[in-house]
Amino acid sequence: MKKQLLIATLAAAACTANAQTAKLDTVYTGTSYANQVWYSLENDEQGSSAKNNWDLGFRIQGGINLDILVNHTGSTDGAVLWVYPKADITGWSSVDTSGLKASWAPLYNSEVEWTGALGRYADPAGTTTADYGWGFYNKDGDHKIKGDSIYIIKTQGGKFKKLKIDLFSAGTYNFTYANLDGSDETSSTLAKATYTNKKYAYFNLDTKAAVDREPTLDKWDLVFGQYSSEDYMPMGMPGYTVTGVLANDTVEIAKAIVDPSVRAGYTSYGAHSFSRNINGLGYNWKKFEGGAYKLNDSAVYFVKSNLGSIWKVIFTGFTGSATGGIIFSKEKLPTTSIGDKTKSATTLAIAPNPSVNGQNVSVVYNFEHAVNNAVVNVYDMTGRMVVSQELEKSAGLHALALNTNMASGVYIVSVVADNELTQQRLIVQ
Repeated sequence: MKKQLLIATLAAAACTANAQTAKLDTVYTGTSYANQVWYSLENDEQGSSAKNNWDLGFRIQGGINLDILVNHTGSTDGAVLWVYPKADITGWSSVDTSGLKASWAPLYNSEVEWTGALGRYADPAGTTTADYGWGFYNKDGDHKIKGDSIYIIKTQGGKFKKLKIDLFSAGTYNFTYANLDGSDETSSTLAKATYTNKKYAYFNLDTKAAVDREPTLDKWDLVFGQYSSEDYMPMGMPGYTVTGVLANDTVEIAKAIVDPSVRAGYTSYGAHSFSRNINGLGYNWKKFEGGAYKLNDSAVYFVKSNLGSIWKVIFTGFTGSATGGIIFSKEKLPTTSIGDKTKSATTLAIAPNPSVNGQNVSVVYNFEHAVNNAVVNVYDMTGRMVVSQELEKSAGLHALALNTNMASGVYIVSVVADNELTQQRLIVQ
């Protein structure tokens, strides 16, 4: 029997009854955000490591990508990197750092993609060479990537050193670092093969040792902790350290801003564009205001995990520097929606589409087998549910007359049958 549900709370309950129950979780990064924590939406925490035990992160995965991260966070305000502007790599023996703090611009990792400060500023131009930022690949010569730049780096330990990446060949990075006066010059290597299926391998310039910090790529979706942001600039200072969540670049994220009253039941991820920007979750789900952190109560995040599952994530709390706790709910959603390649046991068609205000449209749906629960929900683009109606549960082809007495705009028509979601866009003119 078809029944119009007029009460919004009952409608939201009907919608969410077919999805998994949301789970509340907390990731603690420690006092003063001392750690980074890698996280799997399916399997929870996958490992943690002190945020200040490394200076450089060398790219392992990514084919021809050979960028190098700089650790901008840490106990002494993090490592800072400058490219030496007064000479190329041939000037290694004598560097002059006058003007460093006054006029040299620090280099930063990207916060949108996994690209390190050494490599992010590469010039793609050139026909016989390929620029990697820290060096170049000679296409017509010996086919090795040779360093061409000198860098000055302030390490996690607060020491200033000069640095050059000498060579990348046969899967191995070769690099040299020394005190600014040339003393304690050390050459080190880091082989990709030692860190199979890791995104980066790390190195501490003060201890002169490699650091194996992160889980394998397939184990984590998100990493919690601090990173450098260029779009948060108090007093106009770029590179400000923020606390938040970055994503594996195999993960896709969509953000929805909805009315807080419908946020708990909102599942229309098909209405939003997914992106592989690693800061899709980022830090600005919270803000510091009036002496306390306040959360954005309108934000809903949809995360397509390493395994291809869709998760709904809502941030519900933040403990600040006392324990570095980031509190959130996560809910695994049915995975059949707009643009999903998974074959659905439910098919859905809407006609006419576009429609006009006040005109009935036919919602035609087919169940390959009988279902226990079935409901159609219609959402506007703010996430507000405007219609919810129970559906016939038997197998076979069914049709529902839906009245479009709605304002002109784009709507999402969602059919939820047991643990499966199928959606179509409806345009009302």
